[in-house]
Amino acid sequence: MVSYADLTDPRAVEAALEEFDQLGRWTFLEKYGFGEARDYFLVTDTGRYDSKAIFAAAYEAQHGVPVSNSDISGGKNGAAKRLQELGFVVEGLDDERGRRTFTTFDAALREFRIPMENLPRIREHLARFEFREAYIPRSGSYIAMVPAGGGLVHYVNRGSIYFRHEDGRGELIELPINQLGRSGFSRNAAARKPAEVCTECWLELPASGVCPNH
Repeated sequence: MVSYADLTDPRAVEAALEEFDQLGRWTFLEKYGFGEARDYFLVTDTGRYDSKAIFAAAYEAQHGVPVSNSDISGGKNGAAKRLQELGFVVEGLDDERGRRTFTTFDAALREFRIPMENLPRIREHLARFEFREAYIPRSGSYIAMVPAGGGLVHYVNRGSIYFRHEDGRGELIELPINQLGRSGFSRNAAARKPAEVCTECWLELPASGVCPNH
């Protein structure tokens, strides 16, 4: 039986993320014998990763012991939780501690930088649904939109939107300005130049440097 606490080295997780990018999502999942994640994703500034498979690959990297899909749980008390304990952000695992709640997406947007070029597509998506509230988790890595009738939240990242249909199918929507790679993510080591923002509305400025709203 695998002990989640035995994964102790964040560098092993980083190595798993690098391998994920090198192989691509589907090849990575096939190599380690895992299906795609449904609810819990490890999230970086530029992407999202299937947390259970990442845990397995990291565990093997640290201990040299293969981990099968049946050896571990990917839920909030399993692999995803351990990755969070090691300092990684796991989408879908945040709790209410440190969460900032807002009545609307626009209210949350004042505290979350999203490229202006992505806003029309985001608003188009959100207009298809009714939401009760929005929140930004303690990690500050995304805006979560909570449906009015309950159910799974919609995750609005800087370069993508992720949500589940009523039949359980997950859908990833890539936005015009994003860092997504062939696997759905890219962890290019080259640092992105810090974004310039409008001092009036705090949205990220387009390439022209001129805010269209002011």
